[in-house]
Amino acid sequence: MSLTIKELSKQFDTIPVLQNINLEIRQGEFLVLLGPSGCGKSTLLNCVTGLEAIEDGGSILINGREVTDKAPRDRNIAMVFQSYALYPTMTVRKNITFGLQCRKVPKAQIEQTLLKTVELLQISDLLDRKPAVLSGGQRQRVAIARALVHEPDVFLLDEPMSNLDAKLRVEMRVELKNLHRRLNATIVFVTHDQVEAMTLATKIAVLNQGVLQQVGNPDEVYRTPENRFVAEFIGSPSMNFISGKLDQSDGKVWVQSGNTCFPVSHYPFRDPPSIGRPVYLGVRPENVHATPGDLDQDTSMDMDVRVTNVENLGPDVSVLCKFQDTQLIGRFLNTSDKPVYEEQIHIWMDCADCSIFCQSTEKRL
Repeated sequence: MSLTIKELSKQFDTIPVLQNINLEIRQGEFLVLLGPSGCGKSTLLNCVTGLEAIEDGGSILINGREVTDKAPRDRNIAMVFQSYALYPTMTVRKNITFGLQCRKVPKAQIEQTLLKTVELLQISDLLDRKPAVLSGGQRQRVAIARALVHEPDVFLLDEPMSNLDAKLRVEMRVELKNLHRRLNATIVFVTHDQVEAMTLATKIAVLNQGVLQQVGNPDEVYRTPENRFVAEFIGSPSMNFISGKLDQSDGKVWVQSGNTCFPVSHYPFRDPPSIGRPVYLGVRPENVHATPGDLDQDTSMDMDVRVTNVENLGPDVSVLCKFQDTQLIGRFLNTSDKPVYEEQIHIWMDCADCSIFCQSTEKRL
């Protein structure tokens, strides 16, 4: 089923929390709401569920049906909370089926639905246990099972992996992705973790200070960020930014920073480049290289920098270095001759996949 959010705004007292949100989630899409803590993600989710009243404008439609003023029970949605919200005195069986029993679903149908769901999530052996004796991953599966048995139009998940350790998070990402493929369900997933967003989503909506910054598939959001905030928030390590101005000579366009000129003639400017305009040149750390390799001379630039820190990441090292007054990060292979602290090194920057942002608006050019 589809979910449509139209011109939704929300404020607490006089403080705006959501500002004119418009989102279209089609049947079978896995939308991830991504943004820093306090940006309005959970509030938006609560508006969709009906837990937060929409008093400041906007509407919610599920499969084309207006549900803005309907109670949560009348929206046919299911939510998995960050804390899982399992009843501690009930067994897993009772936790999963309690809602169906309250709705007076026939016992035979409840049992059939239960067995199908626990088999899908591989928790059949947990039915007679209580939440206190379950691991974090098992509790999450039970919470998901409780949502699944209701056969909702839309699944909502509010930071469901935040209480899991790193290994379990990886396992649960795989399980959720496989579950989505099998069910072709419409899912809205809230997180501040960009790795979760990039690995799970078919579509990402980036939110900051209650304003929707960009909506697109993971590749679009990563490779063509709409503004500096998105570029900085997506990616680890973060994108490098070099302050400069647009210049042109010999029919070519450059970003000039001090005495260094970075070639950007290949860049797909949305409007004709305004020469002299102050800009930020954005380059991902994976496009900063320790050797020239087979880089295209028309889209790359070499420079001398001073190493300010080296972080060992196993097969790679993250190298922080100083270029003029700017801190740059590159990811190099962890070899025996890797850079060391305070060393002067020569690096090559590949501008083929760069981003350029206006300094005054911070929007993509």
